[in-house]
Amino acid sequence: MNLLVAADSLLFRTPDGKYWCKTIYGYNFWLRYLTEFENVAVVSRTKTASLIEVQGYLRVDGPNVSVLELPYMRGVKQYIANYFSFRKAAQRAVANAECALIRLPSVSADMVLSFYKKTGKPYALEVVADPYDAYSSNKIAQAMYTRKLKDAALQANGVSYVTKYYLQNNYPSYSRINGETNEYFESYFSTIDLPDSYFSTPRIFEKDKKKYTIIHTANSINNDIKGHETVIKVLKEIREKQYDVNVIFIGDGSKRSYYEQMAREMNISEFVTFTGLLSSSNEVRELLMEGDIFLFPSKAEGLPRAVIEAMAVGLPCISTPVNGIPELLNQEFLYDPLDVDGFVNKLITLFNSTSKLEEMSRENIEKAKEYSYDKLLEKRKQYYRKLRKLTENYNSKK
Repeated sequence: MNLLVAADSLLFRTPDGKYWCKTIYGYNFWLRYLTEFENVAVVSRTKTASLIEVQGYLRVDGPNVSVLELPYMRGVKQYIANYFSFRKAAQRAVANAECALIRLPSVSADMVLSFYKKTGKPYALEVVADPYDAYSSNKIAQAMYTRKLKDAALQANGVSYVTKYYLQNNYPSYSRINGETNEYFESYFSTIDLPDSYFSTPRIFEKDKKKYTIIHTANSINNDIKGHETVIKVLKEIREKQYDVNVIFIGDGSKRSYYEQMAREMNISEFVTFTGLLSSSNEVRELLMEGDIFLFPSKAEGLPRAVIEAMAVGLPCISTPVNGIPELLNQEFLYDPLDVDGFVNKLITLFNSTSKLEEMSRENIEKAKEYSYDKLLEKRKQYYRKLRKLTENYNSKK
């Protein structure tokens, strides 16, 4: 059976016809769907690139995984300019699909969904974030896509969420309201893949430790959603209090130069490192292992992979009480995304209590094990199996 998957990813096609992505959506990501389906067609925004440009990227297509291209667009102006070509591409993409899985929120995936629904064929959703927060900088988009997701969750045959409680409560599925049947069903599981080899042993901190490295991770540094500005301000303030601290930012994007300039203007640039793009999870893990504390003042999340990855290697974590993060961390480690003083005071408290840091390390590893590959695999398979069975029943009645 052929599954169409629409996701908010950006792919690159090289002259040899192969497809690439910067991070996450490499071929291994799509293998989860091949546990229940014979073929997967990925529908995604795509732009051309040279072989040199994609060096270090992840290969997307491969055995039983193909790509259906949507025009590249970014921002309102490009969306308007490409609107009609985008619609045609979305229509073509759904034409031969037997069933579909739509990952929301996403402007491009939402358009694919609008055309797919017209086919009357079964489909399911994977809800990976809250559009109310994801589009907080654009009130029109915020209202529109919040409403769209509420409607989509009520209409889809299946809905899975990355959170255990938060997203379900805000965007309830048909089955949650009316009860589960063979036609309507629900699940929850993270999109993360954490093999047993990813986990580390709990950290041991020197009693007289004087120097600390803070880690922050964001796949794309194109805005301040993940709280880069707050981290830099925290570093400035905490160094003024005579603590020897540096920050490593994992990731890359168009706003990186802005934050680098911000650090220079604050005279702390020598204590700030931007790694650039790291496509490999092993590369990310190596840097996480070098850190002492993970600081993540995010303003919008579903259930952040970055926090789970940090927890898995035993990093004590401080973050914000947004969306699904309280499902991962205790309230005492959560602060408003703009509460610089709150983050600074908590860090100083932890610097002066290595026993607390070691306790956090142990607890975080145990919590992260709830999201190990083996534990999530069976949940995913059950969910995809329900979609396949529903599609088989649908096809048998045609």
